[in-house]
Amino acid sequence: GLAASPVLRTQVKGYRKFFNAKDRRAKVAAMSSKISTAAQMHTAVMSVLSGLKQLSPNGIIRAVLSSGTDLTGNDVYQSFVSYGADKPFWVMVTQACGYQYTDGEDLSDLVAHIVFTAASRTIRSDLLAGLERFISVPHQTWCYDFVTDWLHSDRDEVLYRLIRDLEHEYRLADRFAKGEIEDLQNTECFPCINECILSTLMNEIIDETVQAQTISAVVERRRSMIWYDYVSCYYEGLQQVANMMVFYQNHASAFHTVDAAEVWKEYTQDYYRMDTYYRLFHLEFRKSLHVLNSKLADSFKAVAEKVEGLYNHWFLSRLSACWTNASETDLLNLGGFADVPQQEHFYDEKVRGADTRVFVIVSDALRYEVAAVLAEQLRRETQSKVALESRQGIFPTITPYGMAALLPHYILTVKQKDSGKLQVLADGQPTEAEDRETVLKAVNPNSVALKYKDIIDLKRVERAALVNS
Repeated sequence: GLAASPVLRTQVKGYRKFFNAKDRRAKVAAMSSKISTAAQMHTAVMSVLSGLKQLSPNGIIRAVLSSGTDLTGNDVYQSFVSYGADKPFWVMVTQACGYQYTDGEDLSDLVAHIVFTAASRTIRSDLLAGLERFISVPHQTWCYDFVTDWLHSDRDEVLYRLIRDLEHEYRLADRFAKGEIEDLQNTECFPCINECILSTLMNEIIDETVQAQTISAVVERRRSMIWYDYVSCYYEGLQQVANMMVFYQNHASAFHTVDAAEVWKEYTQDYYRMDTYYRLFHLEFRKSLHVLNSKLADSFKAVAEKVEGLYNHWFLSRLSACWTNASETDLLNLGGFADVPQQEHFYDEKVRGADTRVFVIVSDALRYEVAAVLAEQLRRETQSKVALESRQGIFPTITPYGMAALLPHYILTVKQKDSGKLQVLADGQPTEAEDRETVLKAVNPNSVALKYKDIIDLKRVERAALVNS
């Protein structure tokens, strides 16, 4: 199906060994409409040997580099040698990126040439001083596009290893550590740049010389770049530090409210956010313990110490003192707060008398800030109306008392069992897990109490049958 031109006839003769195989002839024939010049014939042969289904100089170069930098052990390149396509390959490489091959070299210099030329487009030139022999300014655009396309392909793991080797050989981390964050944040091809940026941010957090807005801007910029997932726990952890810093700035002189109900309102509308930031930081910190990045681990631990100081010694200490002073009189005289809903009134106010079915999910020790995050997620992901409310827990705030307070009752009492343990009673009835359905049915026969472990493996129809009245 090729055009019957003298040029193509000559090329086919030159690739006689290649065309001896029926399957290779068929693959070239499938590209025949795109082949009219000698260069396109060379490209077609190399594309087939590279496992490609279309003419793709970039794909050919990527396939060769993906097979290893040692030419003698590179299966794709050795197939070029076997069928006489090695010289056309180097001509194509030179035309594409400006690299001149010298016999005896491996492919590591080609990798360096392409990557450093690509990086020179976004990084300050003095940070690449001494590497000019690898940089071809006229081919900057091609190299940048080539690396960018490869970075965002599904085979970026190969490129990751190649660039990591490059970083080690030329001590790039030491070079880039001399640059400012502004000089590095727009370059994504080198994984070590993330480490340099993170190290700088962490040291500035430890020294208290960085603004929260700076941290957030850098994290937002790097999120869209390749290799982010390798260090996302550090970036996301620092974002929570920035959130805590903003909270501190906005409340540096706060926590002086003297009315308990007002302190309660301030917490449920605002202060709880600090608990969220603290929890999310520790979630990312725990992930970092499995990443085992030796260049960042110690600094991140030092950042964690700063977080503990801010959360425990400032936030908890100040807010606890404020709450203690504000609530002392009401707790002493009333045992609660007149303007705050009580946990033990939950059933009467939310369940008893409801004209539709009510599902109550009891999650033991669920923090208010977690409920706030869950409410926001439900608003975002469902088409339902979501409201978040709070209640003062019964004292002491431990499971046996809290569970009993949620059940219908007129009075809660405590008695000592024969074992010596205390038992909470609702109107004289025991309230342990196995007794709760009995207490509920005494008020509404259609009530049912189910344990998570008993329903999680049930099919939808089986679950529905348990609550259909």
